[in-house]
Amino acid sequence: MKKSNFLCLIGVLIGTNTVCFAESLFDVNRTNLTGDWGGERTALADKGIKFDGSSNLDIAYLADGGYAPRQDPTYVSQFSLGSILDLEKLLNVDGVSVRALVMARQGQSVSVEQISDPQAPQLANVQANYGRGNSGTRLAELSIEKNFRNAATSIRVGRFAMGTYFNVMSCDFQNNSFCGAQMGKWQGSKWINAPVSQWALMSKYSFNPEAFIQFGVFEYNPKNLEESEGWNFSTNDADGVNIPVEFVWQPKKGINELPGIYRLGGFYNTAHDVKNQKDIVTGEPQDHTYGMWGVAEQQLTQKDSTHQGLYAFMNFSFHDQTTNKVENMQQMGLKYVGLLNHHPNDIVGFAVNRVDVSDRYSQIHQVLNKEAEYNIELNYSYFPMKWLMLRPNIQYVINPGATNYVDNALVLGLSSKIIF
Repeated sequence: MKKSNFLCLIGVLIGTNTVCFAESLFDVNRTNLTGDWGGERTALADKGIKFDGSSNLDIAYLADGGYAPRQDPTYVSQFSLGSILDLEKLLNVDGVSVRALVMARQGQSVSVEQISDPQAPQLANVQANYGRGNSGTRLAELSIEKNFRNAATSIRVGRFAMGTYFNVMSCDFQNNSFCGAQMGKWQGSKWINAPVSQWALMSKYSFNPEAFIQFGVFEYNPKNLEESEGWNFSTNDADGVNIPVEFVWQPKKGINELPGIYRLGGFYNTAHDVKNQKDIVTGEPQDHTYGMWGVAEQQLTQKDSTHQGLYAFMNFSFHDQTTNKVENMQQMGLKYVGLLNHHPNDIVGFAVNRVDVSDRYSQIHQVLNKEAEYNIELNYSYFPMKWLMLRPNIQYVINPGATNYVDNALVLGLSSKIIF
């Protein structure tokens, strides 16, 4: 290894990285903060070793309304570091790769501490990176995938989260009702998103390059949710499994001959211990629960044959009213990518979400005197560099927690992301 490359790698590890920063930090084509490590990063990728990392920060200030407004802003951070090993390149093992990802979250949420009435917590969260944190690191994924190319089939096994591969949607907003796998927001006691991982197996079959079906079997172990259990490999507290099934269509030429992605799926949970699965009204033990979802993301217009243009998205879900507080959810929004030609990656986003509380549940909780909570966000994602994003945003929460005993909340936010 050349001396400069060696110094570059050492710099990455200890955080100085002055050799790598000799490359122009402000090169518009630079895709990550740490650069190419003097060419070593590309050389490793060619050999089958890829690294990825990012740091996210969500800041929120409750400007008006809510339960306790005009306190200090709060912040939530997330750090992730991962790798992909292509064993076909490294060891000549056909179609096999290994994914590893470690995540850490810290901070406190305006939704939890200032917007929510303790008797009626806000259903969404104005800081998407909140939750499952404040406990050091978590193993978010350690999995091995085998692609059977001739059979158009793949199998993945290991530890990973349901929302990493099922009910996936983009994340261009700070409010979590517009970010990531929505099933984990509205049925989160059973559907578990990253950074929490579970023992799992999933398989995917491709009908053609634009359509596939996938299913999985995930250990359901509520012990994994505890903040001190980020590296829990034990199955001692497991209680049944989650079984998701999803059909995905991703046309290259959909509406207006432009690309899109559409998802339709459902999951079934077999937990039967009364402490994990019970009727939310009577408290009687249950032996299953379920949920269903649909996702659509579609580019509607295109500027000069690029990714710039108008995009629309929507998401809906339905949930078992016997065991779940939320009955259904609807979400829709618009994004315009590259409104200004000299900032082709910037995004203007606007979205509205409605979360409907089950009538069965609200009838015995009189504080929940509104049938739904609404979340609205307007933002601008500014990319001064490809590796740096700043997202000022305005959010408005109507009936936080599905009650009018708490004033509607006006939130000012700022998200940032750095790609390493």
